[in-house]
Amino acid sequence: MVEKHHDIEKTAIDGDGNESDAPYLPDTASTRLHRALKLRLCEGDFAPGEVISIRSIAAEYGTSAMPAREALRWLVTEGALVFSDSRKIMVPKLSRERFHEVLFARKSLETQVSRQAFEQLGSDDIEVLEALDEQINRAIEQADLPSYMRGNYRFHFHIYQRSRSVVLLPLIETLWLQYGPSMRQICMRWGASISDDYHREITQALRRGDKEAFCHAIAADIEQGMMLLD
Repeated sequence: MVEKHHDIEKTAIDGDGNESDAPYLPDTASTRLHRALKLRLCEGDFAPGEVISIRSIAAEYGTSAMPAREALRWLVTEGALVFSDSRKIMVPKLSRERFHEVLFARKSLETQVSRQAFEQLGSDDIEVLEALDEQINRAIEQADLPSYMRGNYRFHFHIYQRSRSVVLLPLIETLWLQYGPSMRQICMRWGASISDDYHREITQALRRGDKEAFCHAIAADIEQGMMLLD
């Protein structure tokens, strides 16, 4: 069963649980709920085609209908959700071709932002990434797809946040909002097992101070998603 994220007070959009350097937004119930739902979408907590009602979200997070409505409509404007008709809001279904394009765009942007982040990643960051990778490996061993998706998101965004890019980070986040639900569905529908990743190569390259190997491993990790489509 997918773990629910009820505590919107502690939800952030960066990879290690800290507040990101995004432009200031008022700390309101709708902005906190917006962040919480974005995180769940990126982690594959919702399925493509799933209908998300204002009433159910408000009840789950203990808010009134107003902030729930504002948060969901905000996600619609970002392309993370769509109106299926005048009343229903749902997670969009991506075609095989569009999902391939999302992965291609991820590879391009995330390799670049990783290059920008490389010099900012220190020994403390490497220890965090290695601890996350251990959690991910346990999820792989247990075929625990939700935990794998959650750990994979946090591993990657811990790196990307260190770039402090005000241009590329929002673009990457938008791609992950589409990637998360579809990637989880692909693994479940096609019976694809969670395969080994390139996270160890990423952390080893960081320890060696090898920027090119680091960026290559980031790109290779994303390419694995493409191989599931071929």
